[in-house]
Amino acid sequence: MPETSYLWDNPGTGDSPAGGYGNDELCQGIFRMLFNGTGDQGVLRGWLNDLEVTDGGGLDADVDTGAALCYGVWYESDAAETVALPNNSTVHVVVRASWATQTARLAQVAALTQTPGATYDIPLAEVTTVGGAITVITDERDYCEYSTALWPFTVEADNILADAVTPIKLINQGRYFPRGAGCIAPDATNPVVWTANTTRIPYHDAWGFVDAAMTAGWVTFRVPPDFTGAGLDIYLFDGNIVLTDSTGAVRWGYSAWIAAAGGVLANTAAEATQPGPIGQVGVGSTIYLAFWNLCTLAVSAGDLVHLQIYRDTADLADTFASTVRLFQIEARYTADG
Repeated sequence: MPETSYLWDNPGTGDSPAGGYGNDELCQGIFRMLFNGTGDQGVLRGWLNDLEVTDGGGLDADVDTGAALCYGVWYESDAAETVALPNNSTVHVVVRASWATQTARLAQVAALTQTPGATYDIPLAEVTTVGGAITVITDERDYCEYSTALWPFTVEADNILADAVTPIKLINQGRYFPRGAGCIAPDATNPVVWTANTTRIPYHDAWGFVDAAMTAGWVTFRVPPDFTGAGLDIYLFDGNIVLTDSTGAVRWGYSAWIAAAGGVLANTAAEATQPGPIGQVGVGSTIYLAFWNLCTLAVSAGDLVHLQIYRDTADLADTFASTVRLFQIEARYTADG
């Protein structure tokens, strides 16, 4: 055909036909252009209920709402329909576009007809009936695709073998969840104190573990359901609150009460020494926060954990002569891909 262009609003001028555009031009031109090449056909994914075919009882096949393109002819059904089927047979439930009747309707056919400009069937399902009842429904829907080019080395979903990608084959990933500020509760006997900070940059308030007495705080959480691997790593984000560096160390301790859902809590406890400097001073007295692995907890997915974190200033290993401020506790784990 010669060169032409669409759509113009002045009939008889340039490429605009004198009598205006006909339905055939619009349907076959525009719809095929949008939905991937000549003669494209199929169900429109996500439009209502995708024209799904189900057993309606006896010899009836129910077809849910949805829309489709039949070689440029647009079909839509906004109410569920029923198609009567012959007994003891295997047929296709289709959307049939007929250029003779200028309609597109649901139908059952023994074999598909796909003749552009005459009769064109869009298959929805193959259905087998035996003894007055439906015995097998096989989904035959194909979906329209937008006309576009894929990036180089793109793998199309149709080229992936069945079961090639399953949860067990996906790579496990590292994940974490933090607990800070109001998620940390002061211990009832030796409470950690919420400490304002106006002397160090950044000016973040935090939980202050003083050097004069033992102080403690609690966090409670449930181990995520995607947890896998050997353990749950507990990290502390902390720093100092004075304007001078200190090379002293901090003696941290923890007491973890752990139980499976509905189980009895069991305790595991230990102490470890975090070497200094604790929050080293940078440019302009800015604090570099310490990020330190306190412990690894033996847990399982879904376990309930009550975790106490404390500073043991009575231990001689604690040589940091100032308040340590704790910004947050972070739990890191391996997630099942």
